[in-house]
Amino acid sequence: MKSFTKWFGLLMACLLLFTTFGPSRADAFCYVTRNYLPPLFGEVDYDEYEGLTAYIEAEPAFTEFMYLVATDSRGNEKARIRITSIDESKIFTAPATDREGKEIEVKIKSGWIHVPQKSLKLPAGDYEFYLELSNYDTRPETTSGNKLTGVITDTQCGRATLQSDSYEITIDEIPSSDFPGYIDIKEDNILINLNLTAEYAKAKFSLLIIDENGKVVKRTALGTKKQQFSSRSISLKPGTYKVQLEMTLSGKTTLSNAVTWVIQSEFIDLGLGVGQSFLGNITISSSGVITITLRGKQDVLDQYDFYFIVRNAEGKEVRHLLIDPKNPSLAAKNLNLPTGRYTLTLSIYDRFSQQTIHSEATYYTVNLSGQIIVFIDGQLQTYSKPPVKINSRVLVPMRAVFEAFGAKVDWDEATESVTATTDGDVIKLTIGSKIAYKNGQPITMDVPAILYNNQTTMVPIRFVSEALGATVSWDNYSNSVIISK
Repeated sequence: MKSFTKWFGLLMACLLLFTTFGPSRADAFCYVTRNYLPPLFGEVDYDEYEGLTAYIEAEPAFTEFMYLVATDSRGNEKARIRITSIDESKIFTAPATDREGKEIEVKIKSGWIHVPQKSLKLPAGDYEFYLELSNYDTRPETTSGNKLTGVITDTQCGRATLQSDSYEITIDEIPSSDFPGYIDIKEDNILINLNLTAEYAKAKFSLLIIDENGKVVKRTALGTKKQQFSSRSISLKPGTYKVQLEMTLSGKTTLSNAVTWVIQSEFIDLGLGVGQSFLGNITISSSGVITITLRGKQDVLDQYDFYFIVRNAEGKEVRHLLIDPKNPSLAAKNLNLPTGRYTLTLSIYDRFSQQTIHSEATYYTVNLSGQIIVFIDGQLQTYSKPPVKINSRVLVPMRAVFEAFGAKVDWDEATESVTATTDGDVIKLTIGSKIAYKNGQPITMDVPAILYNNQTTMVPIRFVSEALGATVSWDNYSNSVIISK
């Protein structure tokens, strides 16, 4: 009995020593904790008016405590902004290893983050931006009872703080202007933003593009919503241009601050082709089915990430789908898109160089209204009377279409004739007549202009093309009239 007591006491003493000085249960857990995957911070886009947008990939456990950090050229932290939401977020699995080197799979959350300019609050200068993520709250203890303090590394019971690669961004001073809007240049695109109040309700706006000789090479009437134009859509050659907004109100013309737009003739070259030679294409069938295909050797395709991107008329991304190069064909009749005009592109993202190249844009129209609809320069038009089809010809409201192009339209009730004046051109037509006149020269229309319901002058879309010098097309699968100038 004494021997048993002796050995039992010795055993308890050893257990006490092991408990005091040996690995704790938490330490044992830490020992088998896997290696965490570093966050991906890519496709970063900064706009001095809109703020910062970026695509991210991170383990879900780290997305609750996520910060965008900015440091100056000396490495001093100048901004730390909490990221609380991820747009278009999705979960997928990715390969990883535990601390013993075993291969495992972990969940990854992907999506887009956006930090408005007003949240950055940074003066002009050069900055390095990166993501800092933790799987626990690193804030100091507060009176509210938060008891997690300090920064704890991944060697302490699985708690970790991770940091992404950084991006260098230059923030310029935003020039002051009383003009109710501004122009933003993004690579090969112009983004127009109008900040309209009741004061400017009757104003007419135009986009002016001026070449190096001071000549206005493009003048495009603008709607009141945000609009986007690419160099391809307005047929501009590579070169340097000055871009301005023009406002006409009560007979007075005002110009916005000018922005320089450089259209490059060269694109990023990853050896995979861009534009028409891009390693893939998007086709749309007569019934509106979208088919996406990628082509190339599998070992080459496996080195990159492929995305299918849908942008609305304002240039905002509304769909961003990852394409599997091993199963590159994707067909989608319904992307759950509302009525509107969209651009579809394929992009290749190279993680090594953190560069992205794009295919040429393909236009796609969605019409859920059940009526004929009209787009002018990508913007969906709203009319009191919708377009109509008469004798297989589509007729559109003349006044609304012409005024959208900056024309002044007058109606003479006595002669039932309409006169439109735009950019020095005078266009006249009479209800019931197939003959219209542009600067005195006759134009024969497919069908005569009509006074629909004794209220709205309707003219065939071909006449719009000939009178305004616009390009007019018809999307049969969406019952849509597409007008661009």
